[in-house]
Amino acid sequence: MRKKRYFQNLYKFEKEGNKYLIEVALDDYDDVYDDWDPTPFKKRDIEDEFNDYIFNSSEDIPLNYEIGIVLYLPDEKKDEKKEAALISAYQNFYNYAVLRLCKVTSALHRRIVSNLVLSGSFLSFGYFWGGTAGSILLGVMHEGIIIGGWVFLWEFFTNFFMRRRELHEEYKLYDRLFKAEIRFVYH
Repeated sequence: MRKKRYFQNLYKFEKEGNKYLIEVALDDYDDVYDDWDPTPFKKRDIEDEFNDYIFNSSEDIPLNYEIGIVLYLPDEKKDEKKEAALISAYQNFYNYAVLRLCKVTSALHRRIVSNLVLSGSFLSFGYFWGGTAGSILLGVMHEGIIIGGWVFLWEFFTNFFMRRRELHEEYKLYDRLFKAEIRFVYH
């Protein structure tokens, strides 16, 4: 029998929804919000520690599972308006994160294309120019152009094969957090 993976021991699994639950105990609804953010509840920023915990927990769980966020609060704190405001703030926060990553990915794609074009241009120019053996300055410029072409080609491969994949994984994590169901449990 296969050994259980560590995340299966850390998070509750809900079979009917095929999802893992990330559970957070709170004293009040305000524990989720950033203390320094004075804006109204629906637009308030999420506390860094809450985001770190939710994001890191989401990273632990494979992407082929959905997640649910379960917030435990004392019975006397139950307030449906604050629940709705918290859900709205949570969705605003993670929707912004998804949109920001889309913008970063778009800029990366532009950088990938420009690195490929610059690499091709520098390497072609360096190959066809060939440099002149008589002048040290022209020889150094020729070598600089060739080296510059290889550096841009390296950047192209790094961004295309590694950075792009990293951003895509981060996008999937934030998108899953945005779509996560939020439940309130009172005790």
